[in-house]
Amino acid sequence: MNWKGLFTPGANMSPEEARAFIKTHSRDAYQILDVRQPREYEQGHLAGALLIPVKEVTTRLAELDRSKPLLVYCHSGMRSKAACQLLLAEGFREVYNMSGGIVAWQGEKVGGGELQGLEFFMDRDYPDVVQMTCAMEEGLRQLYLGLVNRVTLEDSKQLLARLASLEEGHKAMLVALVKPEDVSGSEEATIVEGGLDQQQIMAHFASRFKNMADILQLGVMLEAQALDLYTRLARKSEVGKSRDLFNLLAKEEAIHLNYLTAELDKLLAS
Repeated sequence: MNWKGLFTPGANMSPEEARAFIKTHSRDAYQILDVRQPREYEQGHLAGALLIPVKEVTTRLAELDRSKPLLVYCHSGMRSKAACQLLLAEGFREVYNMSGGIVAWQGEKVGGGELQGLEFFMDRDYPDVVQMTCAMEEGLRQLYLGLVNRVTLEDSKQLLARLASLEEGHKAMLVALVKPEDVSGSEEATIVEGGLDQQQIMAHFASRFKNMADILQLGVMLEAQALDLYTRLARKSEVGKSRDLFNLLAKEEAIHLNYLTAELDKLLAS
């Protein structure tokens, strides 16, 4: 190790700059590294973040892609600064410390550990993976349609219908990847994107839906959970069709997430 590198100052990104960077870059063009402890990660992390506690960074370098920019964060910015210095000393070129850490982050966060939701997909044949993904897309489509009756403005109803149609389009894309007979449209989908239970979501959030902003915030949360799940699946899958599928889905969820956050920002600003 180049010990002098430990004293080389790395670049900082404010949470606002980090959020803008994430919005303007393709999901596979960079990496997000969380250097906190597993319990902290479970309580809330950035979508798609890889967990490597700071004390393990130098022993798990093989899990990081040196060719991609690396955004590093912790609770308040101290551990991530140390991790950035370690990475720079190991020859990583483009490393950014998110100043202020996750406590200063004003964007969406997702909960759960590194294995949450993976049980729906791991050790399945490719058609079964596509089938499960279609079921999750259908679950979210039904959820959006079920929320139409909870809003009164016509613009809000149209937006929810548009969100439902995006999920329908996602399903059509997935079916095109395999033989149509291998994917049956589920009329009773109970799991939505991210591996969350549809009925539990409605039971938990129903009393909180007071306006369209509340519904959009739920949508942002669900799309962020889906992005996180597919990113973790892509990392854990062997090279092949399944990994390519999960990378594709992560890109699509990032697009959906940007769309929803833009709609929410527009609504809150009006």
